[in-house]
Amino acid sequence: MDVRHYYNPNGQEILDEGIFGGSPTGYVDFNRSKYKWDTNIYDLMNANTWFPSEVNTSSEKKNFDKLTENEQAIYKLTFAQLSFNDSAQEEYLADFRRLANNRLVKATISLQIMQEVNHSKSYAVLLDACGNSDEVFNLYKHDDALNLKNQQISEQFAKYIDGGSVDKMLLSAMASVNLEGIYFLLGFSYIYLLGDKVPGARDMIKFIARDELNTHLPLFANIFKTIQKENKILTSTIDSAYTMIEDAVKIELEYGNYLLSKYPIMGVTPELMERTVYNYANDRLKKIGLNPIFKETDKTYLQKLVTKHLNMNEVKSNFFESNVSNYAKSSIDLDDF
Repeated sequence: MDVRHYYNPNGQEILDEGIFGGSPTGYVDFNRSKYKWDTNIYDLMNANTWFPSEVNTSSEKKNFDKLTENEQAIYKLTFAQLSFNDSAQEEYLADFRRLANNRLVKATISLQIMQEVNHSKSYAVLLDACGNSDEVFNLYKHDDALNLKNQQISEQFAKYIDGGSVDKMLLSAMASVNLEGIYFLLGFSYIYLLGDKVPGARDMIKFIARDELNTHLPLFANIFKTIQKENKILTSTIDSAYTMIEDAVKIELEYGNYLLSKYPIMGVTPELMERTVYNYANDRLKKIGLNPIFKETDKTYLQKLVTKHLNMNEVKSNFFESNVSNYAKSSIDLDDF
């Protein structure tokens, strides 16, 4: 084993550590940050640490049983897909962290890894309360559309995560931008549409959505922009980033249309889904410093529904289990987020 991997007294100064390439000393120094956004995001992640036991799921089975057959199907297939997203992200983050260079960025990724595991645990807690966790976690074996979406997301993660070049690192970061910024959002919307019918699921998703959109998406958007700024990124690589988000939009809409064609729910239409996903994709492109390419419309009802729950501290606690129910508000500057 090369011990210089852990300690290199002749390595780069902390303020010289880029995200790709180089040889760091091995120190994590939060008093000296090259970027600032990394420590800001780390602090916000840490301030908003939460645990599944803080959400009251005692009535979830009773509430779930009252849903219509279509609503139950949407509930189960949504959580089957969301649980895969967080599981895949946890594994991917460990690989990206190993390939990254800057120690403060790596430390922030470490905290995100913990949060992704916490999200996975939250799905298990919620579905165990419903009594259908085994069924939901095995749906990919029986539902071809769910299995296909999982495979497509996995392929986006796997395609560039070898550390072979800075261009590959950039596109690998793009896969995470897609996951945090595209693949979760319709699923969040479906649970919010069920709303008071399943308050346990709704409140658990509030916590998860706030993690994803307030810190995880800003982290990888800033990683993308920083890699692009620090290196001479090929034009063909930026073209590939556009292709990746176009593919993500297609994957998300195909799965959304499949769900709603089989299980219509509360006035959601293909047109509404398309407008929503296009708006999200344009916003993500702007956040990573690229030009929007999709048809943009006014903010949709589904977007407003997600935004509403990002801005409110109204999650109910389980009196017997929890300590704190509110998700901290912060004025921390997350670069241009």
